[in-house]
Amino acid sequence: MQIKKIFNNNVLLADRDGCEVVLIGKGIGFQKKQGELVDDRNVDKLYMPTEKRWMSLFDDLINDISPIYFEVASRIIKMAEKDLNTKFNAYLLIVLADHIHFAIQRVQRKIIIRNELLWEIQHFYKIEYRLGEQSLDLIYKQFFIRLPDDEAGFIALKFVENRISQAKSGKGLEMTRLIGDILTIVQYQLQIKLKEDSISYQRFLVHLRFFVERITSNKKEDNQKEKVDDVLYQHIFRKYPQAFNCTQRIQEFLKRSLKKKISINEQVYLTIHIQRIINEFYQ
Repeated sequence: MQIKKIFNNNVLLADRDGCEVVLIGKGIGFQKKQGELVDDRNVDKLYMPTEKRWMSLFDDLINDISPIYFEVASRIIKMAEKDLNTKFNAYLLIVLADHIHFAIQRVQRKIIIRNELLWEIQHFYKIEYRLGEQSLDLIYKQFFIRLPDDEAGFIALKFVENRISQAKSGKGLEMTRLIGDILTIVQYQLQIKLKEDSISYQRFLVHLRFFVERITSNKKEDNQKEKVDDVLYQHIFRKYPQAFNCTQRIQEFLKRSLKKKISINEQVYLTIHIQRIINEFYQ
């Protein structure tokens, strides 16, 4: 590979068989010049865009922020790919570098943005959230700025959204259809039009994404290992009969279409989210 542009000692733009690629590795640009060859052994991560738009976005961003943000983002991506045993699309490098830069700026300016979905992320994407926390540690070691836990949740969501395996397997289409079917059931049962700009709807939608991914996976659900809170279940059943009844219709649909049974814990979570929608609708 031949060097086309040096951004810093660790980030290069190179030519690989006529295609532009971004290379990240410790010292790969040290005392190098344009036109020289790159030692492949020093390349830690290679990003080869499949769309022209990717390189345009990369050029725009690297002109606005320091290449160090791409280095940190790349280290986070490498760590997450290993722990999750997956691959991410190339856009995650750009998205994550930009997010880290903006998050640090917000903290420096004492601007805190709360993650309204933090509870859901912590409970339903535990591994991704743990990696989000480890990402905050890497960011601190580089910039000496401690980002709030909310940012661990935001980073975890980026892992979820940028996986390649899900898109290739066709699972994304299946999930989208199931979510649409469940939303239709909710609207029909409650006889209401869901407010798509409301926070209760947005939280419910994210919960459904997590929920549908779990039930369409062949892996055993983590919540089956958790202790079922029968007292809470009975409390929810009695206090929110309309929402609970809606949950039962969802359960019947999934049992009929997927041969899947919803755990008691899942029924509790769904009922609480549906009740929030009811409460907000009649406010």
